Amino acid sequence: MVQFEKIEPTKKISEIAETYKRKLEAGMLPPDPARVVEYVLRGLPSLEHILPIPPILEKIHSEVVEPLVEALPRLPLTSEPPKFKWKEWVKEL
Repeated sequence: MVQFEKIEPTKKISEIAETYKRKLEAGMLPPDPARVVEYVLRGLPSLEHILPIPPILEKIHSEVVEPLVEALPRLPLTSEPPKFKWKEWVKEL
């Protein structure tokens, strides 16, 4: 379960900065906003794999959305969601 730390109004800025410094040293980085949007948009091509239709959304995502997100400037000290590999099929036994 995630526990949130309540920031008291009387805390000094140095104490708040020290809290964020500990989080960054522990590897708890906030996500990059553009990559969060791209991660959310991955859901539509994933649903498309279930349906017996041509992979139109997957093609748009892999050829337009992903290159656009990679071309955007990346915010410093941000994490990235895990990558999907497109155009791979799983053979069910």
